[in-house]
Order: sequence, then structure tokens, then C-alpha cells
Amino acid sequence: MTEFKVGATDFLLDGRPVRLLSGALHYFRVHEEHWGHRLAMLRAMGLNCVETYVPWNLHEPGPGTYDDVAALGRFLDAAREAGLWAIVRPGPYICAEWENGGLPHWLTG
Repeated sequence: MTEFKVGATDFLLDGRPVRLLSGALHYFRVHEEHWGHRLAMLRAMGLNCVETYVPWNLHEPGPGTYDDVAALGRFLDAAREAGLWAIVRPGPYICAEWENGGLPHWLTG
């Protein structure tokens, strides 16, 4: 397994300094059939990492009611297949110009 650490001056991947060059791609805003193409575009721009939020209100629209929670896993698999690392930003508040910052309406009343 690969080991990622924060060193004194660098990020370290298996003990070697690594620079993360990242772009954002929100999997929930792009149809799944286009993920591979968009991720390949990130690689073509010289990036080695993709960043995405996880909108709570998309995956749990009602208390205990879950909707396509596997989408994030499929997106991360697609990122790996494209040769990208991933930074996952789960929130709970995601901003991202997303309704209620990603918080479910049932949580905030």
C-alpha cells in the first residue's frame, strides 16, 4: 500500500517528495458517462490529482434514505483508472454553489 505523509516542507509519497497538481471536478455535476473524458482532460493539462466535494443532501435526501451512495466510489475508481489521485471533500457543508451548501433540508428544517 502506498504511504502518504505530510513532511516538514513537502508532501511525501512512499518517503519521496511529491507535488499535487489538482483541479476540481464535481462528479455530481457531470453525467457519469462523461467522467472518463473529463478526467483524461485533467491529465492532459498536466494535473495528477482531482478534487471533489460530496453533497450530503444528494446522497441522503431523507433521514435514513440513501440514493446512489456508490457514485463517489465509481468516480474514484474512474480517477484511478485515469492515473489521478483524489482529494475528497465530504463536508458536511460544501459550499460549491450547491443548494443549502449540501446540507439536507430535513437537517436544517
